[in-house]
Amino acid sequence: MLRRRMWLAAFLCLPTVLAWSAAELSLPDRAIPLFIVVLLLCPVLVLTSAAALLYTPRTARILQSYVWQEYPCSYPPRGQRRDFVVVVTIAPGHEVTLHTTPYRHNLQHKRDPNPGVIWFAGDPHSGGVVSPVGGHAPLRVASTALWERDPLLPPADAVAERAGLAKDGRYVRRWF
Repeated sequence: MLRRRMWLAAFLCLPTVLAWSAAELSLPDRAIPLFIVVLLLCPVLVLTSAAALLYTPRTARILQSYVWQEYPCSYPPRGQRRDFVVVVTIAPGHEVTLHTTPYRHNLQHKRDPNPGVIWFAGDPHSGGVVSPVGGHAPLRVASTALWERDPLLPPADAVAERAGLAKDGRYVRRWF
């Protein structure tokens, strides 16, 4: 979370530094297009960093409520443009399809020495946090069953409510 806060602070400081340098220094004509491009990109970078910072408290709550568990995983074929989906085998014959949220991340190539194994902390019915073995790149995930409105979902338990994955006994569909 500290790393994300530092990124947001850096992106907030960038437009300020650029505005100060434009006001204090006379920019040569060749630097003006670069200055304009950077000023146009700054709001996008700030919003992206702020969105990442907003979902870190939920990730922290999930990791405080659930422990990491190691599960075998597989990835759907890449030709289907579904590189943000991972299929986790919770038990023999019981697979859960999870997708990264709020951003797409290709979990298969996340500095993973064991691509067939993934760490998962959360409720398999709604989602949680996944990471390559070692916990060095935690990513928030949601179950595709929530988006398909699966009628076979059981009621949520107290741990899921404490982690922010459920409310009033029902699993919630949230990006953050």
